Amino acid sequence: MKKLRITALIALILCCSVLIVSCGTQTSSKSWDLAAKQIDIIRGTNPEKSPDAAKNRKDTLVIGSTDFNGIFTSSWSQTVYDQYVTVLVQGTIVEPDFDAQPIPGFCDFKISDDGLTYTFTLKNGVKFSDGTPVTAKDIEFTWYVMCDPAYDGDVDMASIKIVGAQDYMDNKADTISGIKVINDKTIEARLEEVNAKAIWILGGGGILSKAYYGKDYTKGNVDGIKALHNTPFGAGPYKLVEFRLGESITLVANEHYFKGTPKIKNVVYSVTPTGQELERVRLGEVDIDFPTVNEENIQDAKSTGYIDIYRFPTNGYGYVGFKHDDPKYSDKRVRQALIHALNRKDVVEVVYGPYANVINIPQSKVSWAYTEEGINTYDFDLAKAEALLKEAGWTKNAQGRLEKDGQVFKIVFTTMQGHPVTAPMLPVMKDDYAKLGIDLEIEYVDWPTLSDKVNAGTADMWFMAWGLVADPDPYNIYGSDGTQNYYRYKNPEADKLMKDAVHTTDIEKRKELYKKIYQIFNEEIPCIWVYQRSDMWAVNSRVKNFKCSPYRDYVYDLYQVELAQ
Repeated sequence: MKKLRITALIALILCCSVLIVSCGTQTSSKSWDLAAKQIDIIRGTNPEKSPDAAKNRKDTLVIGSTDFNGIFTSSWSQTVYDQYVTVLVQGTIVEPDFDAQPIPGFCDFKISDDGLTYTFTLKNGVKFSDGTPVTAKDIEFTWYVMCDPAYDGDVDMASIKIVGAQDYMDNKADTISGIKVINDKTIEARLEEVNAKAIWILGGGGILSKAYYGKDYTKGNVDGIKALHNTPFGAGPYKLVEFRLGESITLVANEHYFKGTPKIKNVVYSVTPTGQELERVRLGEVDIDFPTVNEENIQDAKSTGYIDIYRFPTNGYGYVGFKHDDPKYSDKRVRQALIHALNRKDVVEVVYGPYANVINIPQSKVSWAYTEEGINTYDFDLAKAEALLKEAGWTKNAQGRLEKDGQVFKIVFTTMQGHPVTAPMLPVMKDDYAKLGIDLEIEYVDWPTLSDKVNAGTADMWFMAWGLVADPDPYNIYGSDGTQNYYRYKNPEADKLMKDAVHTTDIEKRKELYKKIYQIFNEEIPCIWVYQRSDMWAVNSRVKNFKCSPYRDYVYDLYQVELAQ
C-alpha cells in the first residue's frame, strides 16, 4: 500500500499527554518491551534455513521499498519512503518514542510553564557527516528556511505563530524576533499562543547545515536548497552515496554519528514491484520488506522458518480521494451516494481478512481521539445511493447513464497496476457504479506519477493511504488552506473547530472538539474512508534488534540493528 504522511515533518506529531507532562527539560530515553506495545512478533523457528543470497551479505542490509520521489530534505519530503531516507541521513531534533511521546533526538528540550517558550540544547558530539559540529545557528537556519516567503514544502510554520514570524514571511521584517540563539548549542523559540503541535513543528525534522544548504540560498529564493533534494547531507546515522531512480538507494554508515557508528556498514533500499514484497524476503533478495497483511502472507512467512513477522495496528487509513472543485463532487449527497455504492466491507475482507476494519472517520482506532458516537456507517446500499443521486438532480439518460445539466457522470480512477487494494476493488466498484449510471474508467500509472498527479490536483479519483501522526489534528489534510488538502475540501465550521482543538492542552476538551469535527466530516464525506488495517514487516531472522511500533518507525533505531553471522 502506498502512503503519504500528514506533514512533511519526519517525526510523528505529539500525542495526547505531551503538553501535560512536558514542562521541564527532556534529556533521556528509555528502553521498551515491544511485546507490550501492540506489536505481535512471530519469530522464525529455523533461521539457519535462510537462503545463501542473504547470508552472504555480511555487512549490508537490503530493505525492499516502493519507489522514491527523490525529495530527501526533511522540510520538503512527503512520502513515507522518502522520509525513511531523510531520517537516516538528516535525523531529527526530537524523536517519537514507542508511545508517541517526544524524546530528545539531536537536542534536549524544555517547554516553559506557560507553554510559549521552547528551548532546544544540542547534545554533546552532534556532528554532520563530514565531522563538522552542528550548532544552534544551523537550527536557526532550518527554521528560517521554513519561514521563508518562497518555502513551498508542507511544514506549516505559520500555524504555530512564532513571535515575529509572520512579519518575516510577509517581508515586513528581516529577522524573526521570536527566534533567539542563546549560544553555540542552545536556541529558543517564543510563540504568541499555546499550540499542541509546536514541539514537532519545531523539532520533528532534521537540521539543515547552513554551510551546505545555505551556499546558494537567499531569502525569497529556495531553488538552491531544492536542487540538493537528491543529494542530502545531515547528521543522521547514515550518508547517502548513490540514488538510482526507480531502482535503489545506497547508504553508508556515518562514523561521526553522535550515538555511535551504526553496527551495519551499508544499507541498500531496493525498489520492489508491487505484490513481490514477501517473495523477495523469501528468496533472500532483501532482508526486510512490507507485504500486505493477510492470512496467506502470514502463513507463507511462518512456513519458511527464517522470517520474523512484526505485526501491529496501523496508525493510519486507506481512502478513495476526489476533488471537491469538480462540479460532479460538489454536492454532499453525491459523495454520500458514492460511499454507499462502494462495498467497503467486502473489499476489506478480501484484501486483509481479519487484519483490517472499515472506518467512517479520518482517524485510526489506535488514537485517543477516535470515536463512533454519532457516526453514520454508510453500509453498502445501492438503492440508497440511487435515491441520493436523484435528490442531487442526477437522472439517467436514454443510454442509462447519469446526467445533470448536460454533464455525463464519468470518473477516471488513477491507480497502479496490480495494487493489492485496487486490483480486487475496482472491478466490483466499476460494476456497481455502472448500475447507478456512473461510468468509471481506470487509468494505470506508476507510483511517482500517481503521487505527482494527486499533488498537482490533476487526478480525478484515486486510492492512497495516510500514515497518521500521533496527534489527531487533521488540519493539514482537511483544513481549507491545508498544505496537503488534495481534495480541495472546505468547511469554515470544521476549520474553526480544528484550530480551537490545537490551542488547548486539555485532553477532554480536545476529545469533545474532535468528536464534533469527525461528525462534520462523516456528514460531509471529504473523501471515502475505506479501512484501518494492520501493518506487517517481514524480516529475515538474521536481522537482530529490529524495532517498530504504530508511532515509531524502524528507522529511528536502525543504527542499533545487527546482522547475525
